[in-house]
Amino acid sequence: MRAPRLGEAYAHCERLARERDRDRWLGALFAPAAARPRLYALCAFFSETGRVKTLAREPLMGEARLTWWREAIAGERDAEAAGNPAAAALIDAIAAAGLSTKAFADYLEARRDELYAEPPATRQEIEARGRALFAPQFAFAARALDADGAEGAALSAGMAAALAEAGEAAAAFAHLNAAEAALAGRAASVPAFAPLATLRLDLNRRARGEGPAPAWRRQWAIWRWARRT
Repeated sequence: MRAPRLGEAYAHCERLARERDRDRWLGALFAPAAARPRLYALCAFFSETGRVKTLAREPLMGEARLTWWREAIAGERDAEAAGNPAAAALIDAIAAAGLSTKAFADYLEARRDELYAEPPATRQEIEARGRALFAPQFAFAARALDADGAEGAALSAGMAAALAEAGEAAAAFAHLNAAEAALAGRAASVPAFAPLATLRLDLNRRARGEGPAPAWRRQWAIWRWARRT
């Protein structure tokens, strides 16, 4: 893809990130300027594939969409991918950062399984979801920043996110603490884990019986967390 069109694709991803996942978008602002477009492309990918289950009228339709993403990343749909700005930017980001296409295929397979699965009901199922769907998001972002050795932090972060979503606050706090401890001395990885700041904020507010934090409070939490870490 020509550079101007690729630039437009990345700009599209930044808009999606800002509109759909402001926490990750804000976190990307702490990354080196050259790496931010890769984080935006990943954020757009997470959003597009995460919405499949909600938007698909039936699992087979969702599976077809996820298959399209898998084949596009594998280089089997170059012409179609070039016309999809989120896919075009993601494919370029994967190549630029040397990310594993197999890891993306595994992530998409987990998304496919989610189409047919009931909501996780046990701690084991919740943690399995954290490993398969949440941890890779942190790991991919860290790799996009050329940050090695963040796998442990990514796993703990993924577990914390899944447990928080399921209402398992105490266990979520434990994994959140572990993730932050694993990030000590890894400043390069910090922007990839910015959602941990608002995860902690949400858990604390929930424990006090408070509602969702306003946007300015979330932004302040990310700024403080990133500066502290």
